[in-house]
Parts: sequence; structure tokens; C-alpha cells
Amino acid sequence: MISALALTGSLASCAAPPASTDPGRQVYDRTGCATCHESGLGNLFHPVGPPLDHIGAVAATRRPGVPAEDYLRQSIVDPGAYVVPGYPDSMPRGLGDRLSKEEVDDLVRYLASLR
Repeated sequence: MISALALTGSLASCAAPPASTDPGRQVYDRTGCATCHESGLGNLFHPVGPPLDHIGAVAATRRPGVPAEDYLRQSIVDPGAYVVPGYPDSMPRGLGDRLSKEEVDDLVRYLASLR
């Protein structure tokens, strides 16, 4: 027989993590980036977009001579400019128009921090 205390303790360990205070992570969450990019949290079995968990390090290698932050910004505002091999050109268009400059800056900073 499972006690109420044991059940409560096991349910508490399954609770969602607290909301992030990082403005870039908030933009990431609000725009639904995890739906296509995160394995384990979003589309576990068939991610549509490349994983972003280490994109801060990977971004600097995607286009020789292009700094990571510039690559990330371009991927957000002009997603068809460079499509990662093995993934479809399915990044939503118009994010640069729907997000403010500050939101794009926050998102770029957040993604660049993922190492």
C-alpha cells in the first residue's frame, strides 16, 4: 500500500521546473522553439529542427568566418539563409518581424549561452 506521503513525494519530483527568469529563455518558451528543437522536452521522437542544447558552441562552426551570435541572429530573422544539413527548411518565417529587436537580442544571448 502506498502512503499519501510517498505518493505526494513522487508527484513532486515530476513537477515542471520553475519558469525561467532569463528573458531569452522566456522568448524561447513563448515562441514555442522547443516544439521543433528540443529532444527530451519537445518533439522527443522526431525533432524537426536541429537540437539547440549546445548551439552556443556549435553555431560558431556552422558557417566559417561568421561569429556564433551573427549566425544565430540570421537563423532567427532569415531562417532560409542557411539550413542545417539533414533537416528540412521548416523554420518559421517572420520571427524577426513578430519579435522586437530586444527580444531577438535576448534570444540570441540565450542561445549563445547554451554550451
